[in-house]
Amino acid sequence: MRIKMTLLAIAYVAVSAVLLAIAYQPQGSVAAQKTDRLAGSSFLVERFAG
Repeated sequence: MRIKMTLLAIAYVAVSAVLLAIAYQPQGSVAAQKTDRLAGSSFLVERFAG
């Protein structure tokens, strides 16, 4: 029973940490990541086009 409660507490902390990371993710970096992805994909297209 004690092991079960410990695993439950660890799972609760892990889920809480993931949710907090998602909730407090700044919006600016998300836009920058999308821009970087687009720039990276066009670079690959230009590199391997010919």
